[in-house]
Amino acid sequence: MQTLASAGSRRRLPSADRRQQILSGSESLFTARGFEAVTMGDIARTIGVSRPTIYSYFTSTTDILAELLTARLHDLEERLAPLLAEIHSGERARPFAAILHELVQDQALLTLLQSGSGPAFTRRRQQVLADLEQRLHAHLPSPGPRTPYLLTCITILLHGAAAHAVNAQLDPAATAQLANTLDLLLNTGVQAFTASPAPTAC
Repeated sequence: MQTLASAGSRRRLPSADRRQQILSGSESLFTARGFEAVTMGDIARTIGVSRPTIYSYFTSTTDILAELLTARLHDLEERLAPLLAEIHSGERARPFAAILHELVQDQALLTLLQSGSGPAFTRRRQQVLADLEQRLHAHLPSPGPRTPYLLTCITILLHGAAAHAVNAQLDPAATAQLANTLDLLLNTGVQAFTASPAPTAC
């Protein structure tokens, strides 16, 4: 029976292809077993190479996870950038619903972000969410002094809602309902912040 560990996977690949093979095999294992349960040896066996081969590209599973998340974060940023730019323009009727839809579509990233629970993984996930917020900041119209944590709240709410949609395996209709509810909540909040006077110090 042919497996990933067959002679075909042992053939000499160009460096870039081998690196991508390691990343793809690792991601499959992380999401199937949980990040903490996967070793470098597991990855080597899955793709049919030796452990030294894996170590010649990555120093640890944490190193592999970091590259996987960085790549997926970059792709997500590119898709969200035009949607964030439209939040205050009025060009899109449901701007936040559209953003949530993009997040829910990226099930690979959401699943990967929830594939571990240990301290090292938790720190990495926090770094990723902070990085996402920083990356998106450049694309979001300035919230002004009244809403210094607007982007933080948006990032947390959108990620939480997207994760719920994936974990609960919501059907398209339920996902659309969740997206519309979140859109109403966020739009109302943004408008309230914009209209309210800036808070004064006591």
